Amino acid sequence: MSYNFEEQEQIAQMRHFWSRWGTHISLVVLIVALGFAGFYGWQWWQRSQGARAAAVFEQVQAAIQSNSPDRIEQAWADMQSKAPGSAYAGMAALAVAKSLHDAGQNDAAMSALKWAADHAVGSSERAVARLNLSALQIDAKQYAEASKTLAGNPEPTFSALFDMRRGDLAVLQGQRDAARKAYEAALKSLPANAPERDVVEQKLQAAGGGAA
Repeated sequence: MSYNFEEQEQIAQMRHFWSRWGTHISLVVLIVALGFAGFYGWQWWQRSQGARAAAVFEQVQAAIQSNSPDRIEQAWADMQSKAPGSAYAGMAALAVAKSLHDAGQNDAAMSALKWAADHAVGSSERAVARLNLSALQIDAKQYAEASKTLAGNPEPTFSALFDMRRGDLAVLQGQRDAARKAYEAALKSLPANAPERDVVEQKLQAAGGGAA
């Protein structure tokens, strides 16, 4: 098949263009293709990990319902190894800690709460874990450890609860000034109609302060 001069010139131009830019175009196409593959691959990976975490969480729930501390601890160990970065892990830690505490396994309960306080994905789960852990530490007269657990500010939703717990800890240590300051801070954080205000005001008065 013969080409006229104009067609041959166009072909020559295309060959020149492709020889100069063909590698770059191929690279761009490859990057775009890999980008789409990576995006959908990441979505698939997230879904598969979420399903796996949900399945392990169901095992934790089943273990809790069995009321067997050994089964609970084994299921919790599986959660830590198989889905530690999932949102389910923090919820599982709180549920496991409560069940183990109810079973009299306080050391194991505190271990689960320490994990949640440090590693739970949700800030709310971390705050609740710190509050519950500090309560167990106070019950065990581990006052220095409880103070460390309560150090640092949680998200604002939990500020009043943390200040109340700090006040309780200060009272037990005979630190009345610190207790008053903590209870006063709790009252400032609580809404005017919060039912907890009455309890905090009573604690403040018992610590030698006046009702706000």
